[in-house]
Amino acid sequence: MYSSKSIYFSEILPVHNFVSLILVNFFFGFVFFTSPIIAEIDANSSDRIGVELDTVVVTATKTPHRLSDSPVITELITREEIEATGAENVGEVLEHKSGVIIHRDGHGDGVQLQGLDSEYVLILIDGEPQVGRIAGKLDLARLSIENVERIEIVKGATSSLFGNAALAGVINIITRKAITPFSIQISQNIEQNNNYDSRGTIELHQGNLNGLLSLSANTRKPIDFDTSDLTTTIDGYANMTGSLRTEYAVSPNTNILLSGQYFIQDQEGISENGPIVFDRHGDIENISATIGIIREFDLVSLENVSTSFFTGKIYLTRYDDVSTVINRNTEVTTSQNINIQDLIKGEIQFDTTLWQKHQFTFGSEIILENLQSQRIDGGERGILTNSLFLQNVYRPFSPFAVVIGGRLDNHSEFGSHFSPKLSSLYKITDNFRIRASYGQGFRSPDFKNLYLNFTNVTSGYQVLGNKYLQPESSHNWNFGIDYNFSNTLMGRIHIYRNDLSNLIEAERIGQSVLGGSKFEYQNISQAYTEGVDVEILLGSFGGVTSTVGYAYLRGADKETGLPLLNRSTHSTTFKLAYFHLKSGFRIDLRGRYASKWGFFDDGDKILEPDELAPSYWLWNIRASKSLFQLLKVSIGINNIFDFKIPSYYTFIGRSIYGGLSLHY
Repeated sequence: MYSSKSIYFSEILPVHNFVSLILVNFFFGFVFFTSPIIAEIDANSSDRIGVELDTVVVTATKTPHRLSDSPVITELITREEIEATGAENVGEVLEHKSGVIIHRDGHGDGVQLQGLDSEYVLILIDGEPQVGRIAGKLDLARLSIENVERIEIVKGATSSLFGNAALAGVINIITRKAITPFSIQISQNIEQNNNYDSRGTIELHQGNLNGLLSLSANTRKPIDFDTSDLTTTIDGYANMTGSLRTEYAVSPNTNILLSGQYFIQDQEGISENGPIVFDRHGDIENISATIGIIREFDLVSLENVSTSFFTGKIYLTRYDDVSTVINRNTEVTTSQNINIQDLIKGEIQFDTTLWQKHQFTFGSEIILENLQSQRIDGGERGILTNSLFLQNVYRPFSPFAVVIGGRLDNHSEFGSHFSPKLSSLYKITDNFRIRASYGQGFRSPDFKNLYLNFTNVTSGYQVLGNKYLQPESSHNWNFGIDYNFSNTLMGRIHIYRNDLSNLIEAERIGQSVLGGSKFEYQNISQAYTEGVDVEILLGSFGGVTSTVGYAYLRGADKETGLPLLNRSTHSTTFKLAYFHLKSGFRIDLRGRYASKWGFFDDGDKILEPDELAPSYWLWNIRASKSLFQLLKVSIGINNIFDFKIPSYYTFIGRSIYGGLSLHY
């Protein structure tokens, strides 16, 4: 065990906030001045399933493979599907995917994979980790979809490539490249309750330069379902995201990559405690930048010449979150919490093919994380992680592939951890594919688990971190079958099992100085999750496409037998769409169902009927029509049947919206 130590770097990425905001607003103003409305291109696919299977994915092995040839089970959400949902952020897109559960609460939209919560799911943008988790949850509602080309989902332990926090899987958001010499896209959606969504994109592909600049702005007003008090059920917010992705071909074999993103959000809500009314404000700022190089070269051996690739990247990001509570009557600030999280990551990767049957990947990473917060011991802490990973994709004959890989992580707090993985693909025929895998995953304790020292002065309880914690770990098995019944009909089944050890929970250890309970994070429990995901996809048949998905899940604490909370045993997704190519008319109906799930346990380790949240069905419908090739109009209704139970869910009820789009 390494001795506990901290690495500090308070000023990793200095940013002049005012100048950044002026530049973002200047671009937005320019786009809206030149073209006041826009934008979606509705791509029709006469054979959607075939197009999807031919899409190249990179997340499962960190190397390009066609989806149909990927030796690791990978699920895909295409740009066409993203646009069809009418979603405004990544969270709204993912909630329509079978086996992916989105949980909304005061901390935002969190994702659940294979029955494991948000803190076990690694969220990436172009392969780079996103920071700014609150209570373990990364809010997917703050991730814009305007610049997203596709979303790749790998369920199950992927620590052999991605290390920490990939215990439940990885969601990799791949951003768009320019596909035209020059184009401008602009869109404006208006929703009832004074909600607005604005988006704009400029594409430029000239010679060796490829660049895409996008902006989005969203406004949501606070919502209060209970008019008997002033407390808001759902907080309101206004945010803006600007992103830039550029690639420049220095030579036929060398590309330089440069990308960046800037996000800012103001959030507001009201809390009422007896006669006292509190105004709550949240200010979030997130900035990130990546610079990289990809070099292609020939590796000459005695037997053959193979094409090889070297990739090097440096990634920096800063997340700044300030939450303030003000007594409305006295205008006195009763509390303020400032969290500043910085991350620097350096990575190199080498890929080569040897003897025509072995595709080797070797890489190394170094990650330096830092957190400044008055809620942790010392006010500032840092963690350093060094990693090595190695993988071999072996194809002894065309229909069969096996992947053997592993990653060694050396963490400044808990020492070294090795994560192996074994995966295989067997294509019985071109239409029948079987995949199986075993992997070990881990999640190292985060800053909160290690260093938290928080006392709630109102309730009197205290929560402490524990620097002696060990990583949470898992053994994960996956088995999947894909079968193409025809060119337009496909079925998938995915079976999985996770066995989890050293789960970190807050355990009561005594009484705080204020008389309340005193808690400390400890490794105290073991658990499992297991289940089946099934999906049937109908490609374009007379303009009609349809998808039906069903997920069965069960999980429990191995020691007590208590079912894991916040998890539905049964969930279903449904989509029925019709597209008329000649007229450009499209209508899209989507539904999702979740059965009852454990809301709380009173301590007897048995979930009784009054401890369960109710089941629900939610239905959305959206219609759009292209006009004059440049213009598109859309209208939709979310939550058609106005389902809302604010004591369990943050669904806002029925909402109607309309939008105009322009592509030039």
